Amino acid sequence: MKIDTQRFGTLHLNSDQLFLFPQGLYGMETLRQWALLPDPDNSSVAWLQSASRGDRAIALISPRVFFDSYRVRIGRRELACLHLTNDAELYIMTAVSGHVGKLTTNLRAPIVLNFERRLGCQVITTDEQPLQKSLPLRSFNASAHAA
Repeated sequence: MKIDTQRFGTLHLNSDQLFLFPQGLYGMETLRQWALLPDPDNSSVAWLQSASRGDRAIALISPRVFFDSYRVRIGRRELACLHLTNDAELYIMTAVSGHVGKLTTNLRAPIVLNFERRLGCQVITTDEQPLQKSLPLRSFNASAHAA
């Protein structure tokens, strides 16, 4: 599959490199296939690139890299679309927004990935988490230079 993107140029991906999001993402429910791509300049960042819209890419981080105590509570019903097995490994990532100097991440609506089945979903946690949590820029910049 060929994807012309604004951020990464032309990508050639196999269908097994894509994640299916059966319900889409909040605000982008019609976009169901996404590729997870590493950021070439910052090892702490990955990009969720839409396979059908080259102008849609979301910066993601692993929140535990920046917030050691981050834990989420997610109901089983919200994860049903991931078709989990008992030994499935889940990856929880959060979206980054803002601009250089003031970046935040949404800890309330993480993106959950099942790598084994190439399925993903975005959920709302059942615990109190902030919609916008400032990223510690020293940690973020140090990660960028470590790559």
